[in-house]
Amino acid sequence: MKNAHGIPSWLRKFFPGDVSRLVLLIFSLVVPVSFLHAEERAPFGGPVLRVESGMHAGLARRIDSDAEGRYLVSVSDDKTLKIWSVGDGRLQSTLRVPIGLGNEGALYAVAFSPDGRTVAVTGQTGPEWEDGYCIYLIDVQGGEIRRRIVNLPEAVTHMAFSPNGVFLAAVFGERAGLQVFTIPDGTRIHASEPYQAPANWVDFASDGRMVVSSYDGALRMYDANFRPSVSKQLAKGGKPHGVAFSPDGKKIAVGFRDRATVAVLSADDLTLSYLPDVSGVAGNLWSVGWSEDGSRLLGAGSHAGRGKSLIRMWSNGGMPDGNGHGAYVDMPASSGNVMQILPLKSGGVAFTAADPALGVLDGQGFATFTRERSIANFQGGARRLLVSERGNVVEFDYDPSGSNRGRFTVDKLLLQAAPTPGSGLREPLITTDEVNVTGWWGDGTKVTFNGMELPMSEKEISCSLGIDGKNRFFALGSSFSLRLFLRSGQLRWQVHTPGPVWAVNVSGNGQWVIAALGDGTIRWYDAMRGEESMALFVSKDQQRWAMWSPRNFFAVSPGAATLIGWHVNRGKGQLAEFYPAGQFPQFQKPEYFKMLLQ
Repeated sequence: MKNAHGIPSWLRKFFPGDVSRLVLLIFSLVVPVSFLHAEERAPFGGPVLRVESGMHAGLARRIDSDAEGRYLVSVSDDKTLKIWSVGDGRLQSTLRVPIGLGNEGALYAVAFSPDGRTVAVTGQTGPEWEDGYCIYLIDVQGGEIRRRIVNLPEAVTHMAFSPNGVFLAAVFGERAGLQVFTIPDGTRIHASEPYQAPANWVDFASDGRMVVSSYDGALRMYDANFRPSVSKQLAKGGKPHGVAFSPDGKKIAVGFRDRATVAVLSADDLTLSYLPDVSGVAGNLWSVGWSEDGSRLLGAGSHAGRGKSLIRMWSNGGMPDGNGHGAYVDMPASSGNVMQILPLKSGGVAFTAADPALGVLDGQGFATFTRERSIANFQGGARRLLVSERGNVVEFDYDPSGSNRGRFTVDKLLLQAAPTPGSGLREPLITTDEVNVTGWWGDGTKVTFNGMELPMSEKEISCSLGIDGKNRFFALGSSFSLRLFLRSGQLRWQVHTPGPVWAVNVSGNGQWVIAALGDGTIRWYDAMRGEESMALFVSKDQQRWAMWSPRNFFAVSPGAATLIGWHVNRGKGQLAEFYPAGQFPQFQKPEYFKMLLQ
């Protein structure tokens, strides 16, 4: 038997309280996980070593704030939820839901209750041990999961609390449409008919009406009793994404994923009222919002200029003048695409971006604070991960510019700036006379090997390729997995990865498949078995690094012991605990890594 914290009763007998949890962690580092946690359909029971740099290490998808605009909450593919102070951008806390070794625990949507007491969070949450997905309702002050809303049919893409905090609306990424739950008991009180495509966004008006966007091209409105009221098909082939009621509830702004358009509609019948001026928009404006007084309309997405994503802010609610123009300013936000904008009560706007990054701009467009990635960004470097014959030396980019490169030598545990070209390291082979892989670059949804289509999961996109120098096999990296195929085209192994595989290479001796991932790590996989042997994290400051193995040994540079730690699940209904690696010096074994690639 185990208690609510997942601690076996025999362990509690000898070590009470927090001591037993620490002993459980240390014991599970060397004892098979199956011995400690034998029950079925429960969260993974062993420690999982994770990066913790103070900022998200994966795509930061969504943000929300309490009604007073005091705090921001953000969620990410890195499986963490972070709460920030709006005033100075200080990190208040990092909360961790139960996770698995694959995608389980990646967070896609978040909603902050108006009173700031409850956070609803969801994503790839629950399917490994539930009969469906779940939403976690977290008590912010207590730092505990208050309730789980379970048996959801699909992953949620967006959520919103009603203005009075009594209801939580969620929309789904396939065809389940809309569901509404009461708070705090989590009772489902409404489920829509299936949609024809994924739903993307839901927003409440002050009087309780709702509007939902979907990639089937329709906007759907519901009255305050959640009954369908108006549905309208927008521009043919259009993909409406973000939607937002104006503060007075009379207008609805719509942003699109597939075009540089923002439309303002009547909230009575969804007829078009006007089109704000999008002159000079380079990209799309899929996220939209209104200032608290309704005088300003905002839009953002992939619109960019001068190396920065831009948030467009229109005065007069975006209403154009007689010549079809309107006053606007473009405010620089971040290097990556803006995932969401959130107007604040103060008159400013918060944003989250794909870098990952998040921040707050004041009403004039000046940064109140910005928090940017503190991890290396390997995106766009599919051909720039270089490796040595034994795999003991790797060269990599710190950012997509290619101008900041590093070199790490494993058997010396040495990080240095990469030397000038001609280092003798091997670039990824992407084509040979005997191995012809096509379609892996670009949209990466249909990949062929010598004319034979390779298996890919739904929504998976390939992004990197590395061929063995002797043409015996090739490795294919994707948005969430790494596969090795034999020369015959047979799949030898597949592993889930904690981020996109932006680059992959094969050591000259063919023993190692080395991958650079979206979480800022470089990982070594045994080419024969597909087992991960070690991982390297290098900070964006180009000074600190940490290395670890599945046996939970680690090595760190001075000052880097706080960059990694062990995530330990406590069961389905409890937030996980996190133990920084520095608390366990007995597992710091630099000599282990120096010998690993001999």
